[in-house]
Amino acid sequence: MPSLTPPDFDLSALDAYLRRVIPGLHGEPELEKICGGQSNPTYFLSYPTHLTVLRMPPKGPLLPSAHAVDREHRVMHALQDTGVPVPQMLALCTDLDVIGRPFYVIARVAGRVFNDCSLPGAALTERRAMYFAMAETLAQLHHVDWQAAGLTDFGRVGGYYSRQIARWSKQWTLSKTREIPRHR
Repeated sequence: MPSLTPPDFDLSALDAYLRRVIPGLHGEPELEKICGGQSNPTYFLSYPTHLTVLRMPPKGPLLPSAHAVDREHRVMHALQDTGVPVPQMLALCTDLDVIGRPFYVIARVAGRVFNDCSLPGAALTERRAMYFAMAETLAQLHHVDWQAAGLTDFGRVGGYYSRQIARWSKQWTLSKTREIPRHR
């Protein structure tokens, strides 16, 4: 059932853009928000000719380097021919004039969306199979030759943990709403 909450962007502008970049796109778009995402709004965007997923950063001011959907798209695009399961990349738009923020569109893959990691409604054997499949996919991901996949200029090699802690500390400072006293 389509989401009753109207999108916070111009659906007709999105539709016009997608008709220019996705061959064979016809009919009226239907938009359904996928609930449960952690940070980036995600929608099922359905046309009679295409079932897709739309992903974008939230509207409003963002912390530096947060919500980088262009990076998500780039990694998934690089993984397409590696054996790691990723959806087909259909469009990436970084032109803010289209809907006011960057976004990407991917082919929708058949499956279910779970908003709870306990996977309610799935039988124990099915949950076990899902978690094993996730572990196998992570193992497959770690075997990808990231240089051969075209990601040699994607970030810096080494010092990851130090950079992450520094980034999280900076983000905390930029987003905190009040001082929290230190406890000793």
